[in-house]
Amino acid sequence: MLRALRDFIWCLLILGLVAQQGQSVQAAEWGSLSGKFVYSGPPVKQQKTPSPKPPSLVVGPQGGIKNIFVYLKERNFKPERIHPDFRKLPNLVVIAHRNQRFEPHAAALWQPHQKLVISNQSPRVHVTQLFPLKNQRPDIAAIGPGRKETIPFEYPELLPIQIKCDIHPFETGYLLVLDHPYVSISDETGTFQIKNLPVGDWEFRVWHEQAGHLAAREDWQNGRIKIQIKPGENDLGVIKVSPEMLEQKTAK
Repeated sequence: MLRALRDFIWCLLILGLVAQQGQSVQAAEWGSLSGKFVYSGPPVKQQKTPSPKPPSLVVGPQGGIKNIFVYLKERNFKPERIHPDFRKLPNLVVIAHRNQRFEPHAAALWQPHQKLVISNQSPRVHVTQLFPLKNQRPDIAAIGPGRKETIPFEYPELLPIQIKCDIHPFETGYLLVLDHPYVSISDETGTFQIKNLPVGDWEFRVWHEQAGHLAAREDWQNGRIKIQIKPGENDLGVIKVSPEMLEQKTAK
């Protein structure tokens, strides 16, 4: 009787180890999501004007649209599902007052592992304002030349929030605060890539400051992309964005 009980316990232990190994293998499967946003309207000339205000639509020489946010939309994302490589990200995300604008114009932050730093790298004094939806609005004093201000966030935000300077209203930018690092912002070629995603069925959101949630394809209602991430590369290809799509404003 004792021997049979002992054998039964050993069987349970072995089955538990096999199941654990299977979960580890599954957790080790990762994929990436990529694509390229291309403007399908008439050529956009990025003219230099006396006003330093940055254009809301930035189109590169080859037609790529810059500063489109693509991010995983998942509340309370489990930390164990995040790829370990993201632990190497810097603890600070720096947005600088430089050349009469915010650089970079669009940025993302992984809360609570990263904090925002507003750095004044200009000869002027700036009063920076952020407009969060869920976090308490930070009380930032005037930032003198060469000075900086560090801002933590208690909660992830629903979408990118605006940043601007009260003294120089032409200085604007956008920051997306998430509770995971799965976000990409398109470069001047329109290209984006989110690496090391856990495999499975996920929903992503697409957002641009001029349109809000960007429905660049017929099945992307309200800028939602529902897709199964498979191991390896998951390429959405060239995504054409028309002027009409940018005019159909949704929630910002």
